[in-house]
Formats: sequence, C-alpha cells, structure tokens
Amino acid sequence: MSSNMIVFAGPSIRKEKILETLPEADVRPPAKQGDVYLATRDKPQVILLIDGFFESVPAVWHKEVLYAMSNGIHVYGSSSMGALRAAELVPFGMVGVGDIFENYASLTFEDDDEVALTHGPAELGFMPISRAMADLRHDLTCAKNNGILTEEHAQAIETHLKSLWYPERNHAALITFANTLLDSRTLTLLESFLKNEAVSLKEQDAEQLIRLAADIDLAHLAPKKVDYTLQENDAWQTLINDVSPTRATRIEVDLPENRSDSIDTDDPLAKFDATLRARALEHAEAIGIEFKPWVRPAFHKVVTKWGCVDEDGQIDFGKVSQKMLALGLSTQQFDRWIEREAMLLAYAYQVEVGNEHIIDATLFAAGESV
Repeated sequence: MSSNMIVFAGPSIRKEKILETLPEADVRPPAKQGDVYLATRDKPQVILLIDGFFESVPAVWHKEVLYAMSNGIHVYGSSSMGALRAAELVPFGMVGVGDIFENYASLTFEDDDEVALTHGPAELGFMPISRAMADLRHDLTCAKNNGILTEEHAQAIETHLKSLWYPERNHAALITFANTLLDSRTLTLLESFLKNEAVSLKEQDAEQLIRLAADIDLAHLAPKKVDYTLQENDAWQTLINDVSPTRATRIEVDLPENRSDSIDTDDPLAKFDATLRARALEHAEAIGIEFKPWVRPAFHKVVTKWGCVDEDGQIDFGKVSQKMLALGLSTQQFDRWIEREAMLLAYAYQVEVGNEHIIDATLFAAGESV
C-alpha cells in the first residue's frame, strides 16, 4: 500500500480509530528493528511512530529514524516506543508529542519499562494484557486528584507496582497491594474508579498525535531538512541486509525450551497427539489455510482452558498475564502459539469428517466408561 503517511501502532490505539481521522494512512503493526528503514522505501512524507516491540525482538534502531529524516521524511513519536525514541532524538529533528514524551524528555521517566506491556496478536487488535507503568501512574494520580487516595498511599502503591516485572503490572496487582493499605470503603471506591473512569495516557497521547497529523498539509509539506550526515557503517549495512524485502513477514518465535520438561515423551498417547498436531499444521500450511478469522476463537479457547473467563464471559486479562508468566511465554511466543491453534481450528473446520471417524471417536469415549 502506497501512502504519504505511515503509522506504526498497536496496543496504544486501535487501527480503526486511527483511520477515522487519517483514512488514507498506511497503518502498520508495532515497529521492530528494520521496519522504519523498510518504511522509507515506500517514500512517505510522514512517519508516525507510536508502538514498537521491546523485548523478544530487536527494537527500532535510532539510526533508522535518523536515516528516514535524512531522506526528507518527517518523523513523529508519541505514547510508547515513539515517545522514547523522540525524547532521545529531539536534538536531531524528531518531533515528540504528548505527556509521556514530555516525561521522557524531562527525565521524569528514565526506564523503557514505563511504557512496556504485554498484548494480544494483531488479529485481536493488539489488545493490552498487562498495563503500562505510565498508565498506572496516571491512574494513581487521577485517583488522588479525585480524593480517593492520599499522597502517601498513592506513592506506596506506585513504588510497589514499579518493583514488579512489567508483565505483572495491571489493575488486579494494584488492587491486591492497595488492599493491604486501605479500608474497605476506600478500596471499593478505588476499584470502581479503575473499572469505570480510568483512561490510558498512552492512548490519549496517541490520539493527540493523530489529531496533529490530520492538520498537516501534505500537499505543501516541504521535505525534512537535517543538520547531520548519516554515517553508513558496517552495522548499518548489516541491518539493511537483514531486513531485505525477501524476509518472512511473520516473526518466528519458538516456544520456551523448558516447557519440554513437562511433557512425558514416553507416553505413547501424548506422542500420538503431538504427531497428529504436527501433521495437521504441516498440511494446513502446505495448502494455505486462511487462519486469521480463527484467531479470536483460538484465543478464547485457550483462555477458557486456563480458567481466565468469568461467569459473565468476560476475560480476566490479569489472569492471562499470570498464566503467561507461569509458562515463561513472551508476547511474541504467545501470539505464535495462538496462531498455531487458530490454524488447527481452521483446518479442523475444513476437513471432511465421515461416519467412520465419528464412530472411531465414540469408541474411545465409550471405552473410558467401561
């Protein structure tokens, strides 16, 4: 897709919301290393960097942004990876937008984990599973300004949340710790506030950037001018080679090796089931099964099996995050697993099942009860 404006976004703001304001924008997933460089090949006038990957794949390199601007492209950042890179590259011409950017630029925020979180796959709109520390700080400030929390209590909760690993940070963790500090009435008020009134600072900043971008007159926008000369060294050339257009578009991430310890490799039924899965996946990939419509059912199947769905059918993302931590799954590993489950569901739906297959299955079930 050719567009004068490319946006990298995910958990901070939904694609549909961006397109409401910027209908001609090319909205891409959160950026990883090489994506901003690849975007320059499409010769946009503007790149908006909002979300990017942090942990299990290499992050957007500063030099990619410098390269883009040296090629006349205006680069803006906000909310998450964009705010972080903008604060670092303001002296070179990158434009930062929003409170989170200002906090990084003023050194109020110093750690990458202020904006890091875990989230679902693209097919589920990169929905946040944990909550960014920057958003939790904002929640506590708003609760304090609403007279729910004292300065002392807000600071104590903030310090505790900051001590947690970023996938463990969410409203459930906040309430659990607050329960040790607050009386029941105040705790109820805080729970109600977080459920009904809390807003995402990351999303607000992203919306601010999108509104700003909508006011840019692209027809009369002059190319970006910079005061530096980019040094194209060996490391830069290596990056270009690594992200050539022939690379796979999907991030291939293996599941944690330590999970194999929990598998009984001597159990013939376990090996049989694993073999069936492997062959089904192999055949599904070979015939080009379209699995994306099945990602949501696959996700719901997994979280239901994990016991993360309440009686009203609502998903408890705090529990999902805890399960991922217990299994040692990164966001990318979880996404890849869900993709495989979706492919299996799609494959099972398309495979024709005959009466003999149904009889086979019922014989197994009947044998268990004899």
